[in-house]
Amino acid sequence: MQVYYAIITQPLNDVDFKRYLDQMPPFIQQKIGRYKNWEDAHTSLLGKLLLIQALQDRGVQKTDLSLLTYNQYGRPSIPGIIDFNISHSGTLVLCAIATSGTIGIDAEVVKPINKMDFYNCWTPTEVKAIYDDPDDYKTFYSHWTKKEAVVKAIGNGLNIPLTDIEINGDLATVAHHGNWYVKEIPFSEKYIVHMAAKEPYGDPIVVIQKEF
Repeated sequence: MQVYYAIITQPLNDVDFKRYLDQMPPFIQQKIGRYKNWEDAHTSLLGKLLLIQALQDRGVQKTDLSLLTYNQYGRPSIPGIIDFNISHSGTLVLCAIATSGTIGIDAEVVKPINKMDFYNCWTPTEVKAIYDDPDDYKTFYSHWTKKEAVVKAIGNGLNIPLTDIEINGDLATVAHHGNWYVKEIPFSEKYIVHMAAKEPYGDPIVVIQKEF
């Protein structure tokens, strides 16, 4: 498994943005074009560029993303080649790659929020861990990114209530979907990132930075 990532320090210039956007299928161009602010448009585009880089690194000849297929819930994949999942938060964009099974990844910027707004997302055991210290946001984001990564790996969208996922360390037990293994991908103190997969992790996860 590999994780490609990029950090946006400033907007792409108009020429580069258009050049990269022209590499995308029309439906992806239209989706990116609907974003109202440049951050969302750029992070969405860079996520797809990271996927193209991953395909090129594997020697795939056709990398215009016309290979993408979608399940009934809208989760994209490239059957027979790789499974992938994209996440972005703040200036960080990530694309996780797996050559077997399905994979999910979620990133969040660690910042103060009203944790009570999310009280109904947790099991009783998780509530105790998350709300024991009102100033502890890392525990909140750790549990959140683990659950989101699992949901994205399963690919059922919002059809899985977060209370159906019980987090116990690096294991997530999901009602009707069994156990999933979660793993933290360390970045700076600013971010918490977790990956989820159905099978235990064997080899170390390779993290690759790309610049655009």
